[in-house]
Amino acid sequence: MTTSVDLGCYVFGIVDAGARLSTPLDIPLAAGLRLVEHDAVAAVVSTPPADRPLGRASDLLDHDRLLADLVVSGTAVLPMRFGTVLPDDETVAAELLAPRQEDLRHQLEYVRGKVQFTVKARYEQEAALREVLAERPDIAALRGGDDAGFHQRLQLGERVVGALEKLRATDAPALLEELGGGPDHREHPPAAPDDVVHVAYLIAANESDGFVRRVEEAGRQRAGRIRIRLMGPSPAYDFVGDN
Repeated sequence: MTTSVDLGCYVFGIVDAGARLSTPLDIPLAAGLRLVEHDAVAAVVSTPPADRPLGRASDLLDHDRLLADLVVSGTAVLPMRFGTVLPDDETVAAELLAPRQEDLRHQLEYVRGKVQFTVKARYEQEAALREVLAERPDIAALRGGDDAGFHQRLQLGERVVGALEKLRATDAPALLEELGGGPDHREHPPAAPDDVVHVAYLIAANESDGFVRRVEEAGRQRAGRIRIRLMGPSPAYDFVGDN
């Protein structure tokens, strides 16, 4: 049994009025893809599914894929949060676009001709642990016994985390300097002890090939010790206002 929901407008992002759209046949969430315009800005919207609420993993993938397609085509776009649904086209124009048109226009100029790349680097766990144990005999001693109690295991964990933080204090700045990318970057704090960097870069599209080569070379130089993952090109998620 399915439950009917109001159709409304699913909002992908903000673009220039008059932007060209092509309907991707393999993105179900893009059904009824269209522009809702107000003066110089427009919202890219579609008709959400009528027989279920949004929230599937495939919906999030559709959202990201359509926005990435716009960016790759050279369209300046301000991405909206996944799951943004408004009642109708008139509400999109009156409540989303009209009150913020000047701010949206300035943000579009800021991201025009640029793409976001995200770099995540993590220590290879075994290699990092060997490095820590070689430099910290106190940690090696704590790790040596099979009969360690709770407090000893807790102390061991704290010392390993502290040792990784010390490694990161050297490795992260060196990696960031090597990648370059100019002033437009946003660093995220480490989410796990073995994280080295998580940073988003806003790169001019005509400089993206050079940036990708720098990331690949940094990965080759650190192979076996630090694993570097590059994501993009993508919309400027980290560089626009809270849309």
